[in-house]
Amino acid sequence: MDEKSNYLINKLDFLEFRQNLIFLKPPQHSTQLFYELELEDFLKIKEFTKEFSTRVENGESLTFNDFEKKLIEIWKPAKSYPLSAALIAKSLLNKDLYSKFI
Repeated sequence: MDEKSNYLINKLDFLEFRQNLIFLKPPQHSTQLFYELELEDFLKIKEFTKEFSTRVENGESLTFNDFEKKLIEIWKPAKSYPLSAALIAKSLLNKDLYSKFI
């Protein structure tokens, strides 16, 4: 795939991710924090989520707390919004894996 196509796919994934966050959040909460999220940040988070999923599927004993700590290392603003890790996990992890942690 050429660079332009790859960029467009990543951008569409990013937009879909942001849309999912809006739908997944509790009604009384704001997702304003995620307006600060850049495409590059999203791609790092997406890659981390894939690696985390693979590690869990390979039998490594990881917790949601492990997910949250690493997420905050990757994208510092996640620390300021208590539900950010849960929203990101729910949006990017597969449903079976997400249900193990929550």
